[in-house]
Amino acid sequence: MNHKKPVILCVDDEKIILDSLQEQILNRLGERFECEVAQSGEEGLEVIDELRTDGREIAVIISDQLMPSMKGDQFLITAHKKIPDSYKILLTGQATLDAVQNAINNARLYRYVMKPWREDDLMLTVEEAAEAYLQRIRLQFYMRLLRDINTLTQKLSGEREINRLIEKYFESLVDTVGFASAKIVVEYPQQDIYLEGIANVLNAYAKKVQVEILQREADKERYTAIRQEIEDLIMQAMLEDSRHILVAPIRLQQGGRDLGHVVIERSEGVDYLREQREVQNTLQTLTSQLAISLENAALYHTILEQKKELEDSIRYAKRIQLALIPSPELIQYHLPESFIFYLPKAVVSGDFYWFAEQQNGRYIYLAVVDCTGHGVPGAFMSVLVSNALSYAVNEMGITDVAGVLQIVDLQVREKLQRQAQGEVVQDGAEMCLVQIDRERGELHVAGARRPLIYYRDGQRHELHPTPRSIADDPNLFKDTPFTSHKVLPQPGDMFFFFSDGYADQEGTIKRRMGKSRFYELLDEIHALPAAQQRQILEQRFREWKGDLEQTDDVLVMGFRYTPLSSSLNL
Repeated sequence: MNHKKPVILCVDDEKIILDSLQEQILNRLGERFECEVAQSGEEGLEVIDELRTDGREIAVIISDQLMPSMKGDQFLITAHKKIPDSYKILLTGQATLDAVQNAINNARLYRYVMKPWREDDLMLTVEEAAEAYLQRIRLQFYMRLLRDINTLTQKLSGEREINRLIEKYFESLVDTVGFASAKIVVEYPQQDIYLEGIANVLNAYAKKVQVEILQREADKERYTAIRQEIEDLIMQAMLEDSRHILVAPIRLQQGGRDLGHVVIERSEGVDYLREQREVQNTLQTLTSQLAISLENAALYHTILEQKKELEDSIRYAKRIQLALIPSPELIQYHLPESFIFYLPKAVVSGDFYWFAEQQNGRYIYLAVVDCTGHGVPGAFMSVLVSNALSYAVNEMGITDVAGVLQIVDLQVREKLQRQAQGEVVQDGAEMCLVQIDRERGELHVAGARRPLIYYRDGQRHELHPTPRSIADDPNLFKDTPFTSHKVLPQPGDMFFFFSDGYADQEGTIKRRMGKSRFYELLDEIHALPAAQQRQILEQRFREWKGDLEQTDDVLVMGFRYTPLSSSLNL
């Protein structure tokens, strides 16, 4: 992983202008970018070649137009052929319209700025271009990371020998998280597994790892010492909130028991592509897979191999999907009077729910999403949509719910079309996204074919969604943007949002339950405590279904609004 800062390249034949530009850029952006200079177009191309040979990223090129030998527009066009993703800015006091148009058409010119420039105006333009470049690189990096994680989890899932599994886990962490030193403790009494592991990076560039694994009975003194080191590092991470110490529990799915902990010490330079939360999520995803793999390895010799392999592939998908879904306890922490009725048709699901918070808890986000299909295809689609939601809210910081749906639509459609390679894409998702503004006491909702129902003073109200899905054909819905509704909720208002699985369930009496019967059930239960509402929903669903097969994934969420003053202090 390249941790060097990306470069902003300035080209001008006047050294005093170059010095001024370099000083302004470093003062404004020096914490995240480096600045290189060249006094001609030919020298600028040489600098580009040297930086590329060194594996450096060139985010922005700023060039003067009037230079001897090679004019600025010609330099930018030549540079564009080498590094087309970089953003180009042309500085000019006397450039012709033809020169500017030439740079726009053939170098994808980002801006041209007239001389003499105002420092604030120019630096704002440079900063916008640099951030746009980073945003695009981060997205490309994140997609590669998702593919790497998928490959590595498969690599872990196929390992049955415990010591080799730990070694592969450390190797996976080097490839994705990066560390100088890592320690692990695993205690699985039911399977008589007690071990410690230590990994140190011998060569950061080549990612060579040295791994030492200790069995408790073979070296009790060393085992105890490492265990104490791990406990000390966990305490240090809790007290200091250090960015260089990451901790992840090794947690079994069954019973939620912890087998131990992994502690990562990172000492590499600033990683400009990744935020702390994303690094922690990567660590937790791989550690979740490690826990699954440890569990499977321990059971491997007790189950027929052929049957176990078939079940494992589905089990892995479920664990990974569950790692993306927030716990009900987290949602109840923020919304105490709430419930989730989640009943996948198969082991993995195309339905999922999503949660996020913004601005130190001012904004609370909840979403119910119904992806095309169910089972494994729906689950893979749910990963795309969940990542797109997190990207729009957590990475881009968008607070407008309709804007979030727009970004999710663009992200998912782009990824599906890239994978389809010319085929017609028929996958997509329906969703209802809710934002609670704790500061203003407002609720905002945007839907893609999924409505929001709420009750006030016993009366049912329905907020209708935009009549299009995520990743629908843009040619059919280009004049149908996502829209949002605003509600001023009152204490006691009860809100429901849901996938279509409950209403679509076939029963022993009627072919489908239908929307009307489902709404009548909500009319009946909305005033009851949230836990009792969930219980009745499950009971009525199973009674309606009887002995018939479940038709689709089922997801219903509900919460009763409580103002900030009388709810938890977020």
